[in-house]
Amino acid sequence: MHDITIRNGRIIDGSGAPEFRGDIGIDGDRIAAVGVAVGPGRREIDAAGKLVTPGWIDVHTHMDAQVSWDPYLTPSCWSGVTTVVMGNCGVGFAPVRAPERDWVMDLMDAVEDIPASAMSVGINWAWETFPEYLDALADQPRVMDFATQVPHCTLRTYVMGDRGALDVEPNEEELAHMSRLVREGIEAGALGFSTSRAMVHRTKEGELIPGTFAKYPELAAIAQGIEDAGGGVFELAGGFMDDSEWIREVLARPGITFSPLMSQGSRNPQIWIEILDLLTKANEAGVRILPQVSGRGTGFLMNLEGSIHPFMLRPAYNELVADLPIRERVAKMRDPEIRRQILESPDVAPPGSVAQGSDHPFLVDETPGSLLPGLVKMVLSDAAHVFILGDPPNYEPEESDSVAAYARRHGVSDVGAFYDILTANNGEALLWTNLAGYANGNLDPQRALITHPYTRSGLSDAGAHVGALCDAHMPTWNLMFWGRDRTRGETIDLETIVYKQTGANADLYGLRDRGMLKPTLRTDLNIIDFERLATPAPYMAYDLPDNAKRFMQRPVGYVNTICAGEVTLEDDERTGALPGRLVRGARGA
Repeated sequence: MHDITIRNGRIIDGSGAPEFRGDIGIDGDRIAAVGVAVGPGRREIDAAGKLVTPGWIDVHTHMDAQVSWDPYLTPSCWSGVTTVVMGNCGVGFAPVRAPERDWVMDLMDAVEDIPASAMSVGINWAWETFPEYLDALADQPRVMDFATQVPHCTLRTYVMGDRGALDVEPNEEELAHMSRLVREGIEAGALGFSTSRAMVHRTKEGELIPGTFAKYPELAAIAQGIEDAGGGVFELAGGFMDDSEWIREVLARPGITFSPLMSQGSRNPQIWIEILDLLTKANEAGVRILPQVSGRGTGFLMNLEGSIHPFMLRPAYNELVADLPIRERVAKMRDPEIRRQILESPDVAPPGSVAQGSDHPFLVDETPGSLLPGLVKMVLSDAAHVFILGDPPNYEPEESDSVAAYARRHGVSDVGAFYDILTANNGEALLWTNLAGYANGNLDPQRALITHPYTRSGLSDAGAHVGALCDAHMPTWNLMFWGRDRTRGETIDLETIVYKQTGANADLYGLRDRGMLKPTLRTDLNIIDFERLATPAPYMAYDLPDNAKRFMQRPVGYVNTICAGEVTLEDDERTGALPGRLVRGARGA
């Protein structure tokens, strides 16, 4: 008799094969049988009419901080995720010496918008080296499995000291040290190494983060460390087309998988077609390049509580209302005289002033290299590409949903429209704008990226950018939007969506013990009421350590989530089970 038998499900097994109706028998943490007439179980679950899929493997998260204090890894636990990979984009928490801990937290705050106040309360620094970090993470159970990578920023500063944060090349001894630490990290259980060449990834001082301009010898030394450890993923945030030579030279090594982040760019919106052609040729030539793509464009949310909104740098806003609780703030902003003063105030604060109401690092206007003033100006000058998100949220909006269209309908200026929208409904309205992936005004390019055979589904950024987005539900949204709800173009078959979030991602990181519903593999799966599946609009919650804020979102439609054979979610509610553990290294079936 099986521990659990799931009956009559619409099984999509994660391999890309067609859906079929059948049963699944579960013994402990392993799948014992898949098919028809599976034997009885001590617990029987009727999945008639429901989708049965592998648990989602979210390969691009920044749960590095949250994993220290939240055993449930919310909100990912409500979205069918059973494995997360963190340590992306070159940032993380090891290796690090005690005097550099504050700098590391500030870096995570600056790059990933994770409040330093929450990290300083929630993280128990019980490590210095990367192997010690993994040992510390392994101490406590969590609701899902989690794995990590060796981040370039801490690696570089640990080896080079203060010089590591500068655009200087390491010497031969330092190169050898980096290579050795990467090898030791992967041998201890890291799934790979991550770095960033993104120009938006900056420290609180406005400087580009360590490793942004790393040269060939450094990247080659790191790749050698990966190879010496038996292989792993080389993850990269930021552009890589200009560096194609080092990609070919460095990454054409046994056991290395290159996984850059990829989207339709806004400056050259057709280059993604060229990139897809190049990566196809590279893979056919034996260089394993598997880019991570998102289900929708890369953007950010805005309301009066978030990390950014159009008025936060205006002196009148900061003097008159910024320090008020949100309900009082909105009420006061509706006063016609207050409205006039804020709208007539300069849109960027003068040097030396500080925007109130947020701890995001780019809100100090005198910060060298601050990105916020330019971002605010971009938003205000392009109201046609800022959209009212709505509830349920619409991430493929038309021009009629834009702030500019609202302004025309109501006979107000664009900046007046921003003001009126953000102060409506107790300040609960959300605005959404895309930085990449929406140059065509639709998601057709993202569909082409998702369905390409060499791409993988990622970029939820769960755990990060908590005051500017809430994309931890991306696996759920992909299934719902691309598989059912899209109206402005073609959908995607469910088998492809599921494969990209399960079997394909397991293949990317060498986690071959999961990702498909096959006998002998781990019992990580979801039972989903596809017709009921929904993702309400995000809302602001103050539930991080030190009462720090983040956008929160809770999908509905998950009948059950099972991780390692234990039911962790039932009818959209947590059961309290904590079967998740640290994943140490790639593994066989």
